[in-house]
Formats: sequence, C-alpha cells, structure tokens
Amino acid sequence: MPGNEHPAGPQRETYRHVIWDNPVSLFIIALFCALVAWLIVTMYFDTGGSYVITDATVNFNYQSSAYTALDLDIMEEPSIGNVRVRVGGSNTIIGNMHAEDIMVYPNYAAVSGPGEITLGLEARIVNNDYMNQGIELTVENPQSVTLVFDSVTSRTMPVAADTTGLSVAEGFTLNRVACVPAEVTLRGPASELERVAAVAAPVTADSALADTVTISSVLELRDENGAPLELRYTAADTETADVTMTVYQVRELPLAVDFIGTPVGFDPASLNYSLSRQTLRVAGPARTVSTLTELAVTSFDLAQEFAFDRDYQRQIQLPAGIVSQEGLGSVTLSFDTSGMSSKALNVSNIRLVNVPSNYDVTVLSTMLEGVQLYGPAAEIERLSPESVQIQVDCQSLGLTAGQQTVPATVQIPSSKRIFAVGSYTVECEVVEK
Repeated sequence: MPGNEHPAGPQRETYRHVIWDNPVSLFIIALFCALVAWLIVTMYFDTGGSYVITDATVNFNYQSSAYTALDLDIMEEPSIGNVRVRVGGSNTIIGNMHAEDIMVYPNYAAVSGPGEITLGLEARIVNNDYMNQGIELTVENPQSVTLVFDSVTSRTMPVAADTTGLSVAEGFTLNRVACVPAEVTLRGPASELERVAAVAAPVTADSALADTVTISSVLELRDENGAPLELRYTAADTETADVTMTVYQVRELPLAVDFIGTPVGFDPASLNYSLSRQTLRVAGPARTVSTLTELAVTSFDLAQEFAFDRDYQRQIQLPAGIVSQEGLGSVTLSFDTSGMSSKALNVSNIRLVNVPSNYDVTVLSTMLEGVQLYGPAAEIERLSPESVQIQVDCQSLGLTAGQQTVPATVQIPSSKRIFAVGSYTVECEVVEK
C-alpha cells in the first residue's frame, strides 16, 4: 500500500555507517588486509636469498669431547679470524643476522689418534631467534683447518740456576744460589717432555758481584747435553724465575781462646799455649766480616780443665751467618808447661765480699787444705799461703738463714800469672737481721 512504503535510500546509508563505525569490524578488515599483503610479498617478492658474513671466528672447544675421550689434546690452536660463512634463507629472516649469531667449528669426527690432520669447518646457529627457520650455513673460506693432536702430560721439574755467565769480585765468594719458584710444571706432548733433562735459569751481570743480588731470568729448557731445546708445544706454568745470589766476603782471621775461671787480674798472655791452626778462612756478609778482628774457639776454664801434659779439642765458635771456607770445625789447644810448676797450699785467709745488708754471714771454715796452684816455676817457688786469698762473693749467692756450704774462688793478688785449679767451698752461718 502506498501509505506503508519507506524510502530505500536512507536504509542503505544507515547500514553502511554501522560497519565503518564499529572498531571490531575495522580491526578484522585491517588484519585481513595485512595477511593478504604478507602473502603477496612472500609469494612474489621474498623469494629467498643469501649473503656472506665475514667476521666469524673458529671455536675449537665445541664437541672437543670427540678427541679428549681419546686422551688427546690440540697442541696449538691457530688463530683464525674473518671466516667467510654464506647464510642462505628467507631474506626477511636472514637480513638481520650477524657473526655473533653463528659459530664455526672443526668437525672432529675424523680424529682417531695422535698426529696431524686436516678437518673441515662447519657452522651452526647459536641465536635461538633463528633456530628452525630453514637457514642454511656454508663455510666458504677457509673451508678446513690443520691441527696436530697428541697425548698431553705434565711433569714437575726443579729450576737450576746457571751462573756460568757471572763473575765474583776478588775477595768475595758466591755462597748460595736460590731460585723462586724452585720448581716449575711443564705441560705438553710426552714425546717432547721426554727430551727435557733440565730447566735452567741463566743469569748474567754487567760487573763482578760484590754483594747479594737478585736477578730475574727467563727459563730455558735443556737436553741431556745442556743444549737449549726449542719445543713447539710444551709450555711451563711460568716463564721466569728470580735468582738470588748470596755473595759473601772472604777473610782469613786469627783464632783466639777465651780463658775463664781465672783469678782477678790474671794475664792470659802468660800462658804459653798454641792452637793447631792459627788462622781460619771464613766468609759471610761484608757488613759482618769486615768488622771482625779474630775468631774465638770454645771458652777454656782454667780452674776446671787445666792439667799438665794434656791437649784439648776445642770447637771454633763462628758468629751467626759466618761460614768456614775450609770445612774446619775444631782445633787442638796445647800448653807448653816446661817452665811451669805447681804447689798445694793450705790457705786460711778467707774473706767475704758483697754481704747483703739484711744478713750477717759468718765463716765457719778456718782453713782450706790442698789448694792447687799453677804458674811460672820461679813464682810458684816463692808463693806462700799468706799470698793466697779465698774469696766468697755473697752477692752471687741465694742466701737463706742457717748454716750452708757456699762456693769460693781462689785469688792471688800478688801475681798476674798464677791460677788455681779445682773447686772449693767453705761453710758459713747466715743470720737474717
């Protein structure tokens, strides 16, 4: 009916505005268009291709278990850079690939034992973003690498200093040589290590040595004849060593005896004695040796050791750091007693000295019998008991109240050449004040 008809134009216009104004509809249309565009580009424009990466390096550790399982090692890894690798695949995928996205490595499948072998180089992708994308890698240059494999072992050897290139100043001697480190560990093929007989640290100096010095030395591997070895694959855990040469001054010094147990004022020069050696050559640091005027032998106690017609073995007492150059450690001490005599006296002259102020000390002994005296015959002949004195030094005693036996010394104030032999004591009474 004419009254129920509606205009067709406005209805179509309204429908068209609803589709374009709906965001979901627009997203679906855009996604569809992008998919169609990608298919068109992929099918007609991205046909695949290749290009060369030239900055790759060779990784020798990849799949190294193939030769380490055979107890082998690479003797020397050549430095190979700028390896050319052709990358093939979809241009949209491979276009952003770089050298760090791939790894070049030798194929160790052909390694079966020691020796030199040429191995092909292969490449693989290491970036997960390019995995399983149908990319092909081909190593173009170099296509192979030559390696030497051998059984590797280690050996620890001492370091020996070679001082043949040194000279020592006159009046000095090279006493000791020490290397730091004292030993080194060599690592390399067994066939090379078997040739090493010594590890030397040769040292040289511009002038003759007159003092202790430390010199750095480059280590040298030598064969059994002392000739240097040029080993291609053997290396030490250190290439240098510090060699310390201890240089001592040498002097010949007179030997002297220190006499003890003598009376106060006694002159040791009055003893007619001799040593089997008068001098000894010694060496030591210059600052010590240069100040010495003589060397002492073991002290000789006249009061306890002297007797007629006897010789005595005495040790030579060297100062710390001083060493004998002659391997001599002792000498014989002899006395010429042809002009001497001895006498035994009973001495009643007993004196106390250095008595503490808080004690009273009384000598109970009235006489010491049989005091044995030695000296020049003429003086011994004239010696009387009154010329001899028994002395008790209370300062050196640990006094306690009561009666006690204390040591005494024999003094001869009238002579510098007479001495007593033996041990003597007196009885004293000690009272505390």
